Amino acid sequence: MRIQITLTPSESKRLIAKGVKAMPSVQKALKSNTIILAGGTTNTFLLEEFTGIFIKKKSMYTLGMIAEGKTGSSSVEGRIHPRVIRYGKPEPADRHWRDYLPELTAGDIFIKGGNAIDHTGLAAVLAANDMGGTIGASWGPVIQRGIEFILPIGLEKLVPDVRAAAEFMAGHPVDEAIGDKVGLMPVMGATVVTEITALAILYQVKAMCIASGGVDGSEGAVVLVIDGNKGKLDRVMADLRALKGEASVR
Repeated sequence: MRIQITLTPSESKRLIAKGVKAMPSVQKALKSNTIILAGGTTNTFLLEEFTGIFIKKKSMYTLGMIAEGKTGSSSVEGRIHPRVIRYGKPEPADRHWRDYLPELTAGDIFIKGGNAIDHTGLAAVLAANDMGGTIGASWGPVIQRGIEFILPIGLEKLVPDVRAAAEFMAGHPVDEAIGDKVGLMPVMGATVVTEITALAILYQVKAMCIASGGVDGSEGAVVLVIDGNKGKLDRVMADLRALKGEASVR
């Protein structure tokens, strides 16, 4: 049996957040370890899933963002700094997430969203900060120590070839830009979670993205066809119908 579903970007973010939370390693970390939840719009949904705290203006849980047709950043006023979840509970907001990096050990998790993913599953992050921003500060220590790096990312961000794009950008900085100038940093070794991954984690079904894009509020939407037995697909359809109408990220 097969079903078809269309998800807007915000609906995809909610599904991906639920999928990440259901990962065995994340479930274990929520009980016994530390999770650094870096800034990002998809990570806002994860913060909600982890803590039950609703965040109305989700763009405030990120610094860099693409909005109003340009690369830029969120407003300083009202910005929510990245949180650390330890033993299932948020750590004090006044302690910077970077302070936890030297303390990370096996079983801890670092979660950071991305800006590009290709058909091979390789993802990349944009960085406007001259020191590489969050990814520049975290990737080395996390990968060197074997800490799981989870990268939740929607298929709306699918690009032809991340490696080719990174090589195209390397050594040739942008001279002029509409918005902030950025670099592209591929993230090798990350556990990438898309809508397809989330569906496999949550329901043990196979999905394929067959189309993307839209108009009138469905810009960035993805059309998925999901294959599985009737019992599983009845659950999938009921749950996805329930998350339809997720408000757009503002």
